Amino acid sequence: MPILLFLLCFSYSTIGYAQDYTFKELKSIPKTSRWMEVDKMKQLYLVENAHTLLKYSPEGELLYQFNENSLGEISYIDVSNPFRILVYYNDYATVIFLDRTLSEIQRHDLSDLDIPEVRALGTASDNNIWIFDNNTYTLKKVDSQNQVIAESPDLSLLLTEGIDPNRLIEANARVYLNSPNIGILVFDIFGNYIKTIEILDLDYFQVYEGQIFYVEHKKFKTYHLLSFLTKEIKLPILSEKLEQLCIAQEHLYIKYPNKINIIALKKK
Repeated sequence: MPILLFLLCFSYSTIGYAQDYTFKELKSIPKTSRWMEVDKMKQLYLVENAHTLLKYSPEGELLYQFNENSLGEISYIDVSNPFRILVYYNDYATVIFLDRTLSEIQRHDLSDLDIPEVRALGTASDNNIWIFDNNTYTLKKVDSQNQVIAESPDLSLLLTEGIDPNRLIEANARVYLNSPNIGILVFDIFGNYIKTIEILDLDYFQVYEGQIFYVEHKKFKTYHLLSFLTKEIKLPILSEKLEQLCIAQEHLYIKYPNKINIIALKKK
């Protein structure tokens, strides 16, 4: 997983313009971490180092931790299902699923798929796994036996540029695959390609309530999937030292180099 300089994780909430809200710090967690995610229950997850995943309560209290030293470093986590957390290790092409206490419940070896490097993957709503196969230029859904149960057409026949994906999300019966050079590719849950949304050079984005939330040039923006309109949402509490921002319901989680701040949002 690349360490990104400025990211947004937007989960299960929307917020309006800054003047409609007040901001109050609830807690500061003194912790250096590589990555942060928040689930729909406002629980915070930190990839602390190469091998350790930490889980915190909405109030910022450490609940559980998971450590696996035999598979290389953690490459990616997906917490869209807080009862079935996906942890991916690219060095060994292995996915581990964890329960809500960060105890291992399943291990999935992807090496049988003969994909040299899985650059984008994510949890499907039916608990299978979406994977971009850069050998065949296809999006695939695979089950626990690595059987392909849904697949896109060869995207090299549909697109004029190559795909170099870095993010995959399933949301609201759609799969969103981001390739910074061409935008966000949209598929249905059977793998059929629908369209490309031309928002370029994204490291990270989130889909919620019919909108795509993302950061562009250190500005927090939304793209409406029906109206196709883009809007900036101004947050006055941001600083240049910000590394990552997550929003879950009425909480902001702000990652700085040596700490995580949890901020409450309240309407004025």
